[in-house]
Amino acid sequence: MDDSGLRDAFRFGPFHLDVRERRLSRDRVVIPLRLKVFDTLLVLVESAGRLVTKQELLDKVWPETNVEENNLNHNIAVLRKALGDRATGQQYIETVPRVGYRFVAALEPLDRQVLDDRPARQDVTSIAVLPFADMSPGRDEGYLCEGVAEEIINALTHVNGLRVAARSASFQFRGPAVNVGAAGQQLGVATLLEGSIRKTDHRLRITVQLVDVTNGYHRWSLRFDRTLEDVFAIQDEIAEAVVASLRGGDLSQREKAALRRPETTSEAYEYYLRGRQYLPRMSHPDLERSRAMFERAIALDAGYGPAWAGLATVHATLYEWFGASNDDLEATQRAGLQALELAPALAEAHTARGFALSLSRHYEEAEREFETAIEINPNSFDAHYYYARSSFARGAIERSAELFRSAADLRQEDFQSPSLLAQSLTMLGRLEEAHAASQEAIRRVERVLALNPVDGRALSLGSMALLADGQAERALHWSQKALDLYPEDMSALVCATCLRARTGQKEKALETFERLVALGWGKRDWVDHDPDYDSLRDDPRFQTLVAQLK
Repeated sequence: MDDSGLRDAFRFGPFHLDVRERRLSRDRVVIPLRLKVFDTLLVLVESAGRLVTKQELLDKVWPETNVEENNLNHNIAVLRKALGDRATGQQYIETVPRVGYRFVAALEPLDRQVLDDRPARQDVTSIAVLPFADMSPGRDEGYLCEGVAEEIINALTHVNGLRVAARSASFQFRGPAVNVGAAGQQLGVATLLEGSIRKTDHRLRITVQLVDVTNGYHRWSLRFDRTLEDVFAIQDEIAEAVVASLRGGDLSQREKAALRRPETTSEAYEYYLRGRQYLPRMSHPDLERSRAMFERAIALDAGYGPAWAGLATVHATLYEWFGASNDDLEATQRAGLQALELAPALAEAHTARGFALSLSRHYEEAEREFETAIEINPNSFDAHYYYARSSFARGAIERSAELFRSAADLRQEDFQSPSLLAQSLTMLGRLEEAHAASQEAIRRVERVLALNPVDGRALSLGSMALLADGQAERALHWSQKALDLYPEDMSALVCATCLRARTGQKEKALETFERLVALGWGKRDWVDHDPDYDSLRDDPRFQTLVAQLK
């Protein structure tokens, strides 16, 4: 869009908008907004106080392009989150139902020098929750330490105006020797929540501290000496203390409800946390262990919705990556429906159900579930990420690009979403944006590998980003390293197949594709739309293998 008619800079509330530099900031802390979200803000600011119809916004933000209204709705939701709008969402952007939007905050024109001369300050509304240290006598409560920390992370992601580092990033920092400053810089946050758990029989002692990254000082410390049955209340109190310290102000009713997770018995909760601990590891044995733990939790409390959502996600992942078994497909459908019945207000339940529906190619129903999950928790990375994968699998490439970009914005340390975003953008012919996404993916992968040089998923997807960036030799090295480390890892084999197909190594590509199929990789929707396989499509051997997929 053309912003030449606007002044250079404005202040509204605590925010500064630099039009020429296309930058929104709060106390000189830049708030990252993707291109079309920033354009949406500019259109609204340009017409401050006036109703802007949805069609006018669509015409100005996406000129000469037909896009769905969902794209606009999503941009407004992202803006409201960035601005920290109250529960009604009307503090800065007013909604006129079924018509459009109005920017209602008072605008103060500024000289750009005012912006340039302001001292930089850390964004205090950012936090990483580190895995709690296990201080139990047997040092055998790691699942509980990780689980409690992860539950606090999940709760905090529902809070407007609070940026929370993802589990996958913050859990790489563990142990008593963590350098607070280095961890904060690596994770891009200003505060860290760290703590310890000591469990003896059914007694818990949980100690937590909120630490300022800039100076290492504790903002506050809390200690809880209670029974295991009180773990839910403890998690709530910790989350509320974090919000009060970092953001200030009262929680909205939605935020209060989101902070309070469904409760269950202490024994069922322990098995649920064990299931959660195994789930992200993405190997077949670990997924089976995760399934067994969720089933034990359900056997102890069949009414615990989060355990059903976890079980649905396990079976969906097993179906997509390990054999496309009808048993897994039926199981994920059953578990997903049960999770929704028991916990309809749980974003994870709708995400799991959407994942399951997409595997059955019920894409429109899946879309509704993903949209509901995002409405419940606009900060849910999983909802955006799995929605993006579902969109790609159905051939809705433009929508997949929007969602992969949103996922990348939500979890700024995640390397998967920018890598897959680059692929979608390339397919759309948006090569400059695709190149930028590939470079961002490489930066994120390099940060992960600096902490864990043997992360197979990072090496594999990073190899594809390197190839897109023109670094073919380095890409082949990373891919081969992933294969050497994890010869039966599905991600390593998929990326190696695509990389070899793209670099003219047709015979090697077919060999790795054969290994994939032999190991039980069975879903073909992605293959049908992925241009990385194009050089193999006319080969009878490839066609025979694809025919075995579902």
